[in-house]
Amino acid sequence: RNVIYAAVEAEQDGRMTHHATGTYGLDGDTPPLTPLHLPPPPLDSLNPAATIQGPMSPHFAQHVEYRFDGGPNILGGNAGKPVIERTWMRMADRRPLDEVGLCYLLDALYPPAWTTSSTPAPMTTVDLRIDILTDPTPQTAPDGWAFFEFRMLDLGLGWTVDEATAWGADGTPLAISRQRRKLLPQRGA
Repeated sequence: RNVIYAAVEAEQDGRMTHHATGTYGLDGDTPPLTPLHLPPPPLDSLNPAATIQGPMSPHFAQHVEYRFDGGPNILGGNAGKPVIERTWMRMADRRPLDEVGLCYLLDALYPPAWTTSSTPAPMTTVDLRIDILTDPTPQTAPDGWAFFEFRMLDLGLGWTVDEATAWGADGTPLAISRQRRKLLPQRGA
């Protein structure tokens, strides 16, 4: 066989809380065609102080080093503009980037929808899909760095959908993800 499928479900108090599936397969000998190829801005051209910090900083941000290209734009920085966040990221412990770290980084930014308003709506992830296109290597992710673009695709009817693409330093697409979130009802005052 060339493909293996795996699924995991977790319950709490008799209710399913998590469902995950994985598909693993052998790479084939086919000619590469990478329409997503995009050289990122040079890492050293970005301000190291442009990072996520302060009281609105998500807990997960302590594990990531960021170098934003024009951001961070949380709390309305993208109001009236395309809802896109672009940033170099690596794990804060500066370990080489592997597939597990790549998956973590693809979910290591606030929802892009939070850049459209100074009062972002609370939301929760209901679906996250990650496709690894190329294994990260020391050549594509030097010193653990990769470049990410997070883009909101849709916001409406109580839902939001966004996607993220990770590129290597040479512009090689490493992975793509798509995340669907449910906006949570606001509590009355």
